[in-house]
Amino acid sequence: MLNHQALALKYSVLGSAMLTMAGCSMNPRVADITPLQSIKPDKSPKPVVNQVAPSAHVIPLAQRPLAAATAVTPLDKVALCALKQCGKGYCWGGNSPLKGFDCSGLTQYSFGQGANVNIPRTAAAQYKVALKIPHEQAARGDLVFFRTRGSKVSHVGIYLGSNKFVHAPRTGKPITLTKLEGYWKRKLVGFGRIPGAAQPLLPKSVV
Repeated sequence: MLNHQALALKYSVLGSAMLTMAGCSMNPRVADITPLQSIKPDKSPKPVVNQVAPSAHVIPLAQRPLAAATAVTPLDKVALCALKQCGKGYCWGGNSPLKGFDCSGLTQYSFGQGANVNIPRTAAAQYKVALKIPHEQAARGDLVFFRTRGSKVSHVGIYLGSNKFVHAPRTGKPITLTKLEGYWKRKLVGFGRIPGAAQPLLPKSVV
């Protein structure tokens, strides 16, 4: 009786082992395989990379305006015209580069060439038509007047700023650049601006 029970137990264990081995070697059922198209993508939020926003104070180069053109006034041209005559000889009654200049001839020529403005011939007459301005408002190209003899205005030059002016001093002295100091400061009457010669000449277009 005991032998029969032992034999039955032996076959039972052997059968279980065979079923287990068979299960390991069997192919999986189709129902157990998840189709590829049924796999849904991962919709979990992705990490956000911080981006530095452009500064509000930085203007892109393409949007930057072109620098404004510097205005050129006729008075600038007057001063330049007078400076070009430096070194030329003094000539009483002269008003041309070929002949030479006296003081008012130089100023008349410079305003005619530089500003296309005709001013009177003598220093006293130029003083009468000029708009009187204080020293601190005098600009390059304005007139500067002196009394070198008597009580009337007898000498004129073209102011360049920084207490300097260009003029035709006297016989034997060429047209020169002079500082407004010493003798000339003592003889100074004042400054004058010719009406119509201070408006800016703007370029027609800016590239």
